[in-house]
Amino acid sequence: MKTHQYHTLSITIYDRDKVYRKVGELLHDFADSILLRVGYPIENENVAIIFLILKMTGDDIGALSGRLGQLESVNVKVTTLKI
Repeated sequence: MKTHQYHTLSITIYDRDKVYRKVGELLHDFADSILLRVGYPIENENVAIIFLILKMTGDDIGALSGRLGQLESVNVKVTTLKI
């Protein structure tokens, strides 16, 4: 059995018009693992910042962050809590 850990995931979207919907669809696929989601759109700059707290396996956080990171205009940072 794989161990579920807590992770933080920061997503910066530099072109909301282009990829915001794709990011939302990917997050929806992992909705059961998302404990907290906070989004901050910066509309006049066409930028958005999304902060997540998740509880999932290392493989799952790698899959999610990898899929997000492949999107153009998206920057992803993951931190795994050591608790």
